Amino acid sequence: MNFIKEKRELVTLVSLGILLLIGGIGDKQISQGIMNQGSLFGTFFQNYGLIFPGIILFMATQIFIYYAKKSDLPALDKGSIYVIAIIAGFYQIWQMVKIMLFYTVNSLNNHQANQPIGAANNDGGGSMSYPNWFFPVLVILSFVLFVAGCQLCKRWLKGKNQQELNRLLLVGLGAIVAVYTANTIVDAMKNLWGRFRPYELQSNLNNFTNWWSINGGNGHKSFPSGHSEQAWLALYLPLFVAPSNKKKRWNIVLLTSLFGCLVAWSRVRIGAHFLSDVAVGSVIAIFVVYVVARLLNQRLDGEDLS
Repeated sequence: MNFIKEKRELVTLVSLGILLLIGGIGDKQISQGIMNQGSLFGTFFQNYGLIFPGIILFMATQIFIYYAKKSDLPALDKGSIYVIAIIAGFYQIWQMVKIMLFYTVNSLNNHQANQPIGAANNDGGGSMSYPNWFFPVLVILSFVLFVAGCQLCKRWLKGKNQQELNRLLLVGLGAIVAVYTANTIVDAMKNLWGRFRPYELQSNLNNFTNWWSINGGNGHKSFPSGHSEQAWLALYLPLFVAPSNKKKRWNIVLLTSLFGCLVAWSRVRIGAHFLSDVAVGSVIAIFVVYVVARLLNQRLDGEDLS
């Protein structure tokens, strides 16, 4: 049985390694063959594919609140946890909505200017005009989603016994480690590698570099893919489910893996990344989730590690 469990992980690692090899050989040709910045598929996942890190961190804050509520901590300690967790939870929702609205406005502006709907400055440079409705919608959506999320998490945590709450407390702490570790690694590599994005090469193919070429900080951040990394962080979600519920955990693993694959492919389709970019971004997230799960002495599928 242990061989079967490890075989799954080996197959995943080998598959991603093969993608990296293919990317190293044909990154330029693959992107030139399939890139379409007007792709609705690519635009959808560009706009709304970054939701899961915020959701995961928000769930962690709700665990902290509920754990404190049921603990014997002094009132001042409980109050401090409530305040910090509420602020942190709302901030995660705010950031998640802000990113989605940013990309949505970008798509609307592109449509009005008769440009490809998925064209975007993915590296944060340049300026963009925001409509008057942007801030009010941001505030309203953030508040509504925060309240709805609190209610859903309350229903989820309400029936948990102390043993399960103790486990979830560690899972919540692990969520913070997983998200910020993966994001930090990707951000550092983006700034170090300085790789041009496929859509930036349409006028000058001479700027193309292979994924193993480190160019230094030059404002270009194609390698690795942040969207792919953040999409694959959704693999952390099964850990919020009780280990005894193996079927539910495995179903979430399958669904989040499908989501990660779709987002990764959408980045190549829309011309924001090369195949090797999305392969490495995916590897980073999967590896970080794997390590944190092991530190928590858990498997994503709910199987016993022993």
